[in-house]
Amino acid sequence: MSGYIKPSPLRHIQEVATAMNSTLDPDRLLDLILERCIQICEVGSGSLMLISRGDEVLDIVTFRGMNPSVRTKVKLRVGEGITGIVAASGEGMIVNDVTQNPHYISIKDDILSELAVPMIVEDEVIGVISLDSSRKQAFSEEYLELVSTLANMAAQIFKNLQTFRQLEQKNKIQQVLIDISRTVTSTLVLQEIFDDVMDRLDKSLNLERGSIVLFDSEKNILKLSAASGLTAEEMEKGVYLPGEGVTGKVYESGEAVIVESIVSDENFLNRLGNASHFKNNPENVSFLAAPIKSDTDVLGVVSVFFVHKKYVDLKTYLDFLQVVASVIYQAIRIQKLIDEEKREISRENILLKRELKNKYKFGSLIGKSKSMEKLFEMIQLVSDSRASILITGESGTGKEMIASAIHYNSSRGDKPFIKINCAAIPENLLESELFGHKKGSFTGAVADKKGKFEMADTGTIFLDEIGEMDLNLQSKLLRVLQEKEIEAVGSVKPKKIDVRIIAATNADLEELISQKLFRADLYYRLNVVNMLTPPLRERPEDIPLLINHFITKYTSENVKKIKGITREAHKLLMSYSWPGNVRELENVIERAVVLSQLEMLDIQDFSEISGRILYGDEGEDVEVGVDPEASSEVASSKFSPAHLDALDGRAMEVVVGEVEARLIKYAMKKFKYTKTRVAKFLGINRNTLDKKIKDLKIDY
Repeated sequence: MSGYIKPSPLRHIQEVATAMNSTLDPDRLLDLILERCIQICEVGSGSLMLISRGDEVLDIVTFRGMNPSVRTKVKLRVGEGITGIVAASGEGMIVNDVTQNPHYISIKDDILSELAVPMIVEDEVIGVISLDSSRKQAFSEEYLELVSTLANMAAQIFKNLQTFRQLEQKNKIQQVLIDISRTVTSTLVLQEIFDDVMDRLDKSLNLERGSIVLFDSEKNILKLSAASGLTAEEMEKGVYLPGEGVTGKVYESGEAVIVESIVSDENFLNRLGNASHFKNNPENVSFLAAPIKSDTDVLGVVSVFFVHKKYVDLKTYLDFLQVVASVIYQAIRIQKLIDEEKREISRENILLKRELKNKYKFGSLIGKSKSMEKLFEMIQLVSDSRASILITGESGTGKEMIASAIHYNSSRGDKPFIKINCAAIPENLLESELFGHKKGSFTGAVADKKGKFEMADTGTIFLDEIGEMDLNLQSKLLRVLQEKEIEAVGSVKPKKIDVRIIAATNADLEELISQKLFRADLYYRLNVVNMLTPPLRERPEDIPLLINHFITKYTSENVKKIKGITREAHKLLMSYSWPGNVRELENVIERAVVLSQLEMLDIQDFSEISGRILYGDEGEDVEVGVDPEASSEVASSKFSPAHLDALDGRAMEVVVGEVEARLIKYAMKKFKYTKTRVAKFLGINRNTLDKKIKDLKIDY
């Protein structure tokens, strides 16, 4: 061609270098270098091979001017043929007449000349560029030098691109692990974790298919639990026996595996039809599987399929998959621990409810008197009704125990039983305690809170000391009874509830109604069924039963060896009027059991009761301010000089305390134990009254 000037070797190198540095795709780089080498040497065909270090074979990665079957048919080992010799020696070769070279292996019929140069980086041969010509004497030393220079440039850039790809691959892996960790810590639902793991693997790493199979110990099979890229029908086929196929062998051995090509591995079962799924290039599909295990326990296998790319580091992916398998194992173990804890809690809950039911069955309410038998009969009649119940009676007669017996013997026995003492909570907090509140509804309401009524939904609520509730709250309680709905403090939306109400009081509600301290309509709503608990002094035949019961109970609790009570002590307890009822008797027996050092409780173990009888301090026979003359003899004996001398340093405290105690007991009895009225009569506030009752150890 006239006027054509052949480019200089330096020009070729500059052009190729510029082109090679313009791509980040290793495949594109290798295609480009082969094309330019063919152009420079003005030949018709050639190939570029990379060394596979696993089996020391030269793999053709790109070619020109040859039948496509050459990629699979030609597998030269390092040291075999001209190309293999160049790969082994690291020295380029020119063969200008292949018919005269004994090492030449024909891969194309019309080839007469061959030039082969190594691709070297950091003193390591990573591949070979082979150029072919259909004429003899086609290559010169200049071509050899030029192609060698380009090959080494390409090798360095290719190595850099491999490093870049590996870093990119590791960054992806790191991000996927972070995302999977977030999922594991955000949910305790295993299926959600499995599905999310497979979804993230699929999207982030461009997997073709993936699956998690877990061992079913009951059926002795490995069953597919989650997957990506599989239909429901294919998932149904995902069942393996331990040791069966690659998946079964990974489970059985506990060792991870890499299958570089699923069509060439004899253990690959293709049970899910993966070979046909990858029908275009099934030989390029790799399979990685890792056991889901601890040091001693294998639970299943996680596996992935993807079309194998020449520059993907399968070992890095396998290491990553093993980390994912470890995360899955931890999620399963955590779930198992939670399930075990739930089962234990459920078992304990069943046992506790059974124990409570036994505790509050009629036989555990102790008494053989006619009044108690009548009470037992009424409990049996009302337990399964939906009627509201009002339990009345003196303090200490067991109103809470009666309420518990009603609940646990009803159809609601396995539902919540919520107790609240209306007198124990300040009036300004009681509404929130009963009905709950919304966040910000008042100072200190930093979050929504459920009230006792909502907690008792489907069950029973026990409102003790109902007579202490203020009128405003009484009207809201009336609405609950009428409308079967509650409204939290700060809420504008009522909520329907199903709660049975049992109320109790030691006050005379009818007297409070006459004083306009209790709503009559609420009283009639609560008092559908009235149950009066008899005071202990009216059922003396039950006292021996209760004494034996409490001795047995507290002897067991305190690991004592007390066998019973002496006749004298028994006579003493029978002669006492028990103003504090069963609660006072229980406290007296418990104190005696704890302090006694003998096998039988004797009269000295009940010195407090002896003193009360001696000084008329039973709350029944002597009343302060009622009959001073009748009590003067007792008072004079109690505060005689001899008695007071024994109180040296404490006389004022003891005498004042005694007067205060007797005055409080008198007022408590006079106003039927309604603390609000007692405090008003004494001229002190309610909190002061409660403190004095506690400090003076007043039983009532």
